[in-house]
Amino acid sequence: MTSRRQVLLGALGLALTACSTETVADVPGRHVALRRPKPAGQIALLNDVSPEAVRKMHQSGDDVAIGLGVGFFDAVAQPRPAGLVEMPPFPGEVLRPERSNAHVVVQIEGDTPEAVAARADAVLGGARIGWRAAVRREIVADQAGKSLQRNSFGFVEGQGNPVHEQLAGAVLRADGSSLLALRVIQLAQDAWNADDPVKQQRIIGRKPDGSWLDGSPSAGEPSFAGDPDGAVTPLDSHVRKANPRTPGVPSPRMLRRSWIYQGGPADDGVVFMAFQSDFEAGFALAQNRLRGEALAPYLLTVGGGYFVVPARDNLGAYLPS
Repeated sequence: MTSRRQVLLGALGLALTACSTETVADVPGRHVALRRPKPAGQIALLNDVSPEAVRKMHQSGDDVAIGLGVGFFDAVAQPRPAGLVEMPPFPGEVLRPERSNAHVVVQIEGDTPEAVAARADAVLGGARIGWRAAVRREIVADQAGKSLQRNSFGFVEGQGNPVHEQLAGAVLRADGSSLLALRVIQLAQDAWNADDPVKQQRIIGRKPDGSWLDGSPSAGEPSFAGDPDGAVTPLDSHVRKANPRTPGVPSPRMLRRSWIYQGGPADDGVVFMAFQSDFEAGFALAQNRLRGEALAPYLLTVGGGYFVVPARDNLGAYLPS
């Protein structure tokens, strides 16, 4: 959509993804981060979920992914997994309780909205749902081992995601699990649509097709060193704030996949998801850098949380015995 539904991903940090044809890890039985993205989905944030219910949802099929938050482990008196903490506050957010710090997040993927809705009804059953949304992706193509999508602001994203051998260290932990940062972000789509296309490109730091403002191809590297004052790619552009590509300055280590949602008047946006092995080296690093970015006036974070997403064959390690 170009009216508040297609967004940024690293999209937010905000804009990455991993997939491909032969060379990409597309292993449905292992982890959602290794799975080829589907165009349709539903996301539900749950509270007061029993371990038995979590196990049942997890076992319902490879199209279902489960993330467990701090609240789940506290409620069942289970030690929190290493690295899992509550998401700290970030500037500018206005969090809604029903969309924030849920005990469990459930993601269901599929090929059509109708099929996913029926699956979600069956999977979620009588769960206590804080927030539930039908979501979608506009998948563009596979490129260099990455699945690209077009966000609500009309820009192709996903070029910066890790692939292949990079996934293990950046995304997956030793037991095959991943840490998930989730953000529910409303978009000022009308304000964005009213802006001049050149201004939009300078805010993002790329052209709509994903290529760089200095002429470098989308899969290539821009020459930020040759543009120290931001004459070509502004210093407060989204891509440059998130990853300045300065020698000695680490790049955020995460795999980003976003969903577009439509919640009604003044509530269309994106569910931003970033998988990583370490929050401080991934989402938190990028998010803290984004303070003062030119994109901020078009975004309002209204929900989110940190979760651990077990490998499909290792959920038992995270549940009471």
